[in-house]
Amino acid sequence: VDQLVFEELVRERFPKLVNHLDYLGVQVAWVTGPWFLSIFMNMLPWESVLRVWDVLLYEGNRVMLFRTALALMELYGPALVTTKDAGDAVTLLQSLAGSTFDSSQLVLTACMGYQNVNEKRLHDLREKHRSAVIAAVEERSKGLQAWRDSQGLASKLYNFKQDPKSMIMETNKTKANGDLSHSESGSTNSDEVLISLTGDADTGAVPDLQEQVVWLKVELCRLLEEKRSAVL
Repeated sequence: VDQLVFEELVRERFPKLVNHLDYLGVQVAWVTGPWFLSIFMNMLPWESVLRVWDVLLYEGNRVMLFRTALALMELYGPALVTTKDAGDAVTLLQSLAGSTFDSSQLVLTACMGYQNVNEKRLHDLREKHRSAVIAAVEERSKGLQAWRDSQGLASKLYNFKQDPKSMIMETNKTKANGDLSHSESGSTNSDEVLISLTGDADTGAVPDLQEQVVWLKVELCRLLEEKRSAVL
């Protein structure tokens, strides 16, 4: 969320710089993400880091993080707009930030030049972007769960193709250790294997239909293997 907030602030204050970074395909978060996560540790010289930390501890909030990052963009923006590709832009900004030895100038630029960047404004911007971030995280979680489910089914199909007898024996063992009342249901061992593969309790009682289903599963395994081999 903070990275989206900072990107909006950068677009507002440095439109020419952001347009150049967009042209190069550089996202602001690629460089500034580590700044926020490490609180500039190992990103700035130690004297500058300690000066920034003093203000952070005194104010008791994250405002100084945003102000310092904006100050760095202001100090090194003119050099960034001369870069020709994404690698040069990222490398240049990282190297220039690491050579910021004038801590007094950095803190002065941050505190005096960006007084309108305060806790209230950051809170409003966070609320603006939070819903989009939550929606993106939920969508990614759904996609990951769907991928895991598909991988589980593919693994069962593959194991069934490689050693169907073993799966039938495993099903028998599970049945023997389970509730004895299921023994009266009349389903065959092959039915139970199909249930474990498809999750469908209604497999049908026609033998040739079961054989067709098994054949289709084996063919699906073969196609999955071919696709996997092609990707590798």
